[in-house]
Amino acid sequence: MAKTDYTIEAQQNLIKIVHYLATDVTRHTTAGEIAEALEISKSKTMWTLHNLRERGWTEQSGDGWRLGVGIVKISTAVQKGISDTAQRYLGGA
Repeated sequence: MAKTDYTIEAQQNLIKIVHYLATDVTRHTTAGEIAEALEISKSKTMWTLHNLRERGWTEQSGDGWRLGVGIVKISTAVQKGISDTAQRYLGGA
């Protein structure tokens, strides 16, 4: 049986960009630098960055981009969930 490919280019680009920006969260990186580093067209990079900004996942300063507070909120929620689960099943170990 053939394996179904569920990947979607736009979503893969989004994930690549988030991972790339996470390598240095304090640096503002231009869309051109991101596009070149990830071998994604500049227009697709810009569309993705702007969509991420709509949800607070990126922020723009001048011509540079970095991760936004939306990512921190998700990270905090995941950490809390893991901590709560560990507390429940391991008794605080």
